[in-house]
Amino acid sequence: MTIKDLLEKDLKFILVGGKGGVGKTSIASAISIALAEEGKKTLLVSTDPAHSISDSFDLDFSSGTVTKVKGVKGELYALEINPESTGDELTKALGDSFDAEQFSSLMSIPGMEAMRGIDQDIKSIPPPGMDEALSFAKILEYADNEEFDTIVLDTAPTGHTLRLLNIPEFLDSFIGRMLKMKTFISNTMAMIKSFFGGNVEKDRTIENLEKLKEKILVARETLMDEEKTQFIIVGIPTLMSIFESERLFEELKEHYIPNREIVVNQINPENKSCPYCMNRRKEHLANLEYIRQAFPNHDITTVEAFNQEIRGIKMLKKLKDIICN
Repeated sequence: MTIKDLLEKDLKFILVGGKGGVGKTSIASAISIALAEEGKKTLLVSTDPAHSISDSFDLDFSSGTVTKVKGVKGELYALEINPESTGDELTKALGDSFDAEQFSSLMSIPGMEAMRGIDQDIKSIPPPGMDEALSFAKILEYADNEEFDTIVLDTAPTGHTLRLLNIPEFLDSFIGRMLKMKTFISNTMAMIKSFFGGNVEKDRTIENLEKLKEKILVARETLMDEEKTQFIIVGIPTLMSIFESERLFEELKEHYIPNREIVVNQINPENKSCPYCMNRRKEHLANLEYIRQAFPNHDITTVEAFNQEIRGIKMLKKLKDIICN
């Protein structure tokens, strides 16, 4: 199956990732253009803190909102996620912040001993990894509706990508703890207010958390469904990139994320008048053969290095024509 064949499938997610500097953003951008030209309403999302899709298109997508990409046939939209200013799904679900001191004072009530120590969970909010969690929560806003046919996710360099793959489990566990705490607090406050004859207001936070948890479970199933999701590994023909691609592939297998496609980018073109260029090409072709042997069940798409920077829609369309022919 070629990338062209892949784009003809009704995929919900196409994730693009690899080592830093291998051209992930250019490949993701070119793929999103191809999808839009095929008549699919496409959203290109970047979780990279560097926000490089603006640089790739030579347009400004830094507003943090979905922006239509001008100059592309069809419906292509772009979104650069800023974790510091997003996470509406998570914020809405969590509701008002917990009062840890009030919670601790409840521990003196008989029968509350089993909940001791849970206040440490409260005090630890937000936990490590919340930046990636907020990014994932933002993506969920678009993944569970029919507004877009396909979401192309331009991931950050490999380390960030691996953390992103762990986010569904992270959020599932985190929200589980939040549900436990909110249920406890709601029941306790309801009991106290009822005892003193006060009105008991319904806590919508638990309901919101349950809904968000369900969304995460659905998203996790979607990410593992090869009919709905494909991860494209992008690399260059150097040993360091190859080794990182192998590690990424093993992580994808561990998380059951479908991956059948590898793009080997920036192969030195043939130039017989340049001995250095020919030596580099010989090395690249040898490494390309190594890649074919290391990934015998993958489809390998090769892209020779351009003689100029791939920036702007015109250059991205040239790249699109190469990888989607």
